[in-house]
Amino acid sequence: MKTVARRMMAAGAASMVALAPHPFVVPAYAITPPAVDPGAMPPGGEPGPEEPLAMRGSCAVTGVLPGSDLGAPPGPQAFMNLPELWRSAGKGAGITVAVIDTGVSPSPRLPRLRGGGDYVVAGGDGLTDCDAHGTVVASIIAGAPSAADGFVGVAPEAEVLSIRQSSAAYSPEHPSSGDMQADRRAGTVSSLARAVVRAADSGARVINMSVVACDPVLKPVDQTTLGAALRYAAVEKDVVLVAASGNVANPDCSQNPDIDATNVEDPRNWTGVVTSSTPSWCSQYVLSVSATDAAGQPAIDDKGTEVSLSGPWVGIGAPGLFVAGFNEKGELINSTFNAQAGTLKPMSGTSYSTAYVSGLAALVRAKYPDLTAAQVIRRIEATAHPPAAVVDNRLGYGTIDPLAALNFDISDLGPAKPAEFLTRPLAAPAPPPPPPPADRAPPGPGR
Repeated sequence: MKTVARRMMAAGAASMVALAPHPFVVPAYAITPPAVDPGAMPPGGEPGPEEPLAMRGSCAVTGVLPGSDLGAPPGPQAFMNLPELWRSAGKGAGITVAVIDTGVSPSPRLPRLRGGGDYVVAGGDGLTDCDAHGTVVASIIAGAPSAADGFVGVAPEAEVLSIRQSSAAYSPEHPSSGDMQADRRAGTVSSLARAVVRAADSGARVINMSVVACDPVLKPVDQTTLGAALRYAAVEKDVVLVAASGNVANPDCSQNPDIDATNVEDPRNWTGVVTSSTPSWCSQYVLSVSATDAAGQPAIDDKGTEVSLSGPWVGIGAPGLFVAGFNEKGELINSTFNAQAGTLKPMSGTSYSTAYVSGLAALVRAKYPDLTAAQVIRRIEATAHPPAAVVDNRLGYGTIDPLAALNFDISDLGPAKPAEFLTRPLAAPAPPPPPPPADRAPPGPGR
């Protein structure tokens, strides 16, 4: 999974609105559910980098692990039971899924791909992927089948809108000493905010954000603009926002504690958080996804460590181990080359779990067009297989059950809009213009 780092690295009834005095900034002493300033929208305009960037690294190299059975569906795909999903909901036709990532390379297996803009290279269209990350994410969401292998995306008839927002191959053209010390790469919290608004205004019904910024709570980062952008997309534009919870192996992603069932006022243990995960932290608008194995249990790496960053924002778990996708030629890949070790490394992480959930959200939106974004999220959460604690910080409401999400009869999906915690009231709409005077005769012949 990529992450945003203080940069991004390659995450029915009327709404209830509570006003809070503090802005969308991580407090230095503890963390709480965020309050959002709805007026702090990012600036508009055409996509483009916030500063000149230069390509300093080489593009990623991908491959196929020795011994791979190319004809068999990858494990996460088999978990999804796609033929049954398609029989009950179709294949996502008419739904646009925006992929805010490292770009998506055009492929014969992505026939419904369009560019949405580039925040890495000026004038780009989002259809270049040097990192081989966004292309895999897009293929999981909407990749078409091929006779050459057993891979196919969750919603192969959905449209993909690609917005390139981050890349490990690019860094500031004129870096400061601090930039060099932090090894700062392309992709920031503020460029993510602009990309979210761009995607929402471009017709996306689902936005996939397999990008994460891990921030220690003792080093607060102002995310006011991003909070407003997420709210705009989720509430004003009715978009389902899906984000990766984060990978513990990534820089600054120190693990958080699980729930504290003994604390009645704070059972999900917000006050115990040591690392915030952006954009997942804004969980009233974003469905945050952690990674599971093929059995639906929290994913474990080869060292016995949990893959996903836990947190009170986690909403759902989905398969994320040993995934596959395809490259710009439409050829199956299931690994990236680790230059330091000189070997191919399997592709795993919460980025790919997020893509599976975004594909499922596209199918839900196609089958239930009258559901709001908040209700789509609730349907996915309500049909999940819950952990022992009913809800926890590792899998949230549980591991997805795709067939149940599409078919179970759920009597109460909650309000049409999410509960909100705002720093100031929403602006009242402008009053309608007054009607014309009743005694003014309409124009006619002879007047």
